[in-house]
Amino acid sequence: MSEIVIVVIFAGILVGGVILYAVISTATGMEEDKNNNYIPDWIEKKFPSIFKSSKDLD
Repeated sequence: MSEIVIVVIFAGILVGGVILYAVISTATGMEEDKNNNYIPDWIEKKFPSIFKSSKDLD
C-alpha cells in the first residue's frame, strides 16, 4: 500500500513541476505563448489532442 502512495505523490510532484515550469516560463517571457493560456506553444503543438486551442496556432 505504501508503494502506491509513493507513486501517487511522485506523479503529483512531476505533474505539478511541469505545470509550474509552464506558468513561470511563459510569465517571464522565456517561452512564446501567443494565446496567453500559460502553456508554451511548443507543448501545444507537440500534444494537439490534449490542447484543443492549438488548432488555431497553425
